[in-house]
Amino acid sequence: MAIRKLNPITEELIAPCGMNCAICSRYLSYVNNLKRSHCIGCRPRNKKCEYLFKKCTGINNNSKGNAAFCFECDQYPCKQINRIDARYRNNYEMSMKDNLDYINEKGIDKFIEEQYKKYRCSKCGGLISIHNRKCFKCNTVTRLVEKHNK
Repeated sequence: MAIRKLNPITEELIAPCGMNCAICSRYLSYVNNLKRSHCIGCRPRNKKCEYLFKKCTGINNNSKGNAAFCFECDQYPCKQINRIDARYRNNYEMSMKDNLDYINEKGIDKFIEEQYKKYRCSKCGGLISIHNRKCFKCNTVTRLVEKHNK
C-alpha cells in the first residue's frame, strides 16, 4: 500500500494515552527543525508522560510496569485520562478516549492509517498539527498552540 510507505506516523508515536505524538506541535517542531519547544514523543524518549503517569495509580504506575495502552488498565478511564480527554475535546476537537477505543476495536495499524488520512496536508503530504491546525512544512508557524473558536 503506497500510503503506508509515505505515512510518517509510526506505532512508536502513538502514546499509551492515545495521543498521536506525530501531530503534536512540539513533535512537529522537532522533525521540522524549528527553533521552538521540542519533543520526540513519549515512547521514543522512553519516559512516562509527566502529565498523566506522574499521578497514575493503575497499570502504568512506575511500580507496576508498562501497558501498551491505557485501555488495558482496570482503572480505565481514570481521572487523568478523563481530564486530558476533556481538555483536548474542548480545545482541539480530538478525544484521547475515542482514539483508545478505536485502537482497541480496530487495531493500531488501522488507527495509524486513519490518522494519516485525517491529518495529512493536501499540499505537501506533511502532517497538520492538532494544536494549531497548521502544516509545519507549508505554513509559517508563529504559535505552537492555539485554542479553536467554535
